Amino acid sequence: MDDRISEQLDKILALADSNHDGEALVAVRKAREMLLRDGLCFGDLAKAASIKASGAYPFLTGGRQHLESQVQHLRQQVEDLQAQMQTQDFQLDFWRRRAFDIEQSLQHAQSEAERWKKLATETANRLWDIARNMAAENFHSPEQAPESISMAKVAERK
Repeated sequence: MDDRISEQLDKILALADSNHDGEALVAVRKAREMLLRDGLCFGDLAKAASIKASGAYPFLTGGRQHLESQVQHLRQQVEDLQAQMQTQDFQLDFWRRRAFDIEQSLQHAQSEAERWKKLATETANRLWDIARNMAAENFHSPEQAPESISMAKVAERK
């Protein structure tokens, strides 16, 4: 409801206090008509009046100073939130870099582990080949035949 209609409604409702019943009745009917045009009723007027009287919405009655203090308070909150956001951005950047460094270290450690595994496998295979070659050389030596080697070991155990 705009200010012009609100002023008209105030004047019409003032006539509802008239000592003349007909005049008061016409004023109430006219006020109800005006309220209905804006989708309101007398209950809405009563609620608005009680809210204004209780001070539940001080910005409706507080005036310019109150609004300016509210604006200042909100600006301070915005500044605080911006500072908090900047701090969180720095922390996020730090942890992203830290995660990247750890991933790099992990990849390096995995490649080193693979290298050492390959080296161990190659060493084991070479040792196996050396042992097999030595066994083959001993097997082909004219001094002992494989059966005599096994028989000699069995005899030693007894």
